[in-house]
Amino acid sequence: MSANDSMHRHTIRLIPFGLSLSIFLAITFALCAIGELIPGLEGIHFLSVLSPDIDWTQPRLLLAGVAWAFMTGWYVALVFGSLYNLFNSPRP
Repeated sequence: MSANDSMHRHTIRLIPFGLSLSIFLAITFALCAIGELIPGLEGIHFLSVLSPDIDWTQPRLLLAGVAWAFMTGWYVALVFGSLYNLFNSPRP
């Protein structure tokens, strides 16, 4: 591998990746939970499939779900981003 090839390797910056993924998942969760309040959309989102007996529109459950989605985003970003950067690093 030439020096020029190593210049084209990209790394994932973990903080922007973690923030964007976490906020995306939190917003998606909130929209799905709030979708339960819209006539015609009740029970057709993934939350009703995962936990059909839980009312995700309760404020404390909505907040807990958004927090869990946010933490899941950071978990994925840190694990995936670190592994990607490890396997994408230049080899001698």
